[in-house]
Amino acid sequence: MAALELTTAVESDELPDPDARQLATLVGEIDLVDLAARSPLRGRGADRFQYDLVVSDEGARHEITVSEDTAPPEVRALTNWLMDRAKHARPTSEQP
Repeated sequence: MAALELTTAVESDELPDPDARQLATLVGEIDLVDLAARSPLRGRGADRFQYDLVVSDEGARHEITVSEDTAPPEVRALTNWLMDRAKHARPTSEQP
């Protein structure tokens, strides 16, 4: 299987307070400026997951691309949180 894709977008001001705080903590632990400057961080070998992250906050926009084997632990924590939310989100067609 190739080209599996899971996409999600999260607006912190639309989240319940505990989730918004957790998201802020996860994002706050990442050096966005440094990672964006070094992006893309690609690993070796085929069949690796690639994470394309865009973080917008207070007018700043940071785009980061990392492969699963090069992602720092703090990025993995964020991607795991995002993937969990995406997997448990209702499909758009079911939203009111």
